[in-house]
Amino acid sequence: MNSTRTQSNGWLDRGEGVLKTLLNGTAALVMFLMMALTLVDVMGRYLFSAPVTGAFEVTELMLAAVIFLGLPLITAEGGHIAVDILDSALSDRVRAVQYWLVGLINVLAFGIFSWMLWEHAFKVLRYEDTTAVLQIPYAWLAFLMAVTASVSTLILFIKLLFDRNGKTSRGEQ
Repeated sequence: MNSTRTQSNGWLDRGEGVLKTLLNGTAALVMFLMMALTLVDVMGRYLFSAPVTGAFEVTELMLAAVIFLGLPLITAEGGHIAVDILDSALSDRVRAVQYWLVGLINVLAFGIFSWMLWEHAFKVLRYEDTTAVLQIPYAWLAFLMAVTASVSTLILFIKLLFDRNGKTSRGEQ
């Protein structure tokens, strides 16, 4: 998704810009905090023989958050792994059909993944699951994962509708 769309898609571009800024900023902040926690933990461990209690748990949670915050960003940029070994041997018509079939499979797969994450998030909330040492609730992370996977599903659906014949609005395939 990019900003060279037609005028009728202006709301998409604005929403995309806000979403990218929010996700990029949040992921950068979480990554910085993860780096700072690791630094303090390592310095405390080796200089004072006093590591940060629960640093491993918090780092695990932050790593999962960074991964899922990046999911919609990678999806919007079309950065997922794609195998195109046979594409050069296919006709334009077959490639267009392939584009739509793969797009529908992606939307369906991400939709199922999102649905399963929502189910899991509500189960975690109901059971009040927490980390072992610091007793940090998992529900916020489960809901973050569900929301970002759902946003990725929506992005895939929008891309499928607005990117025609397997080409982006920049004319790339």
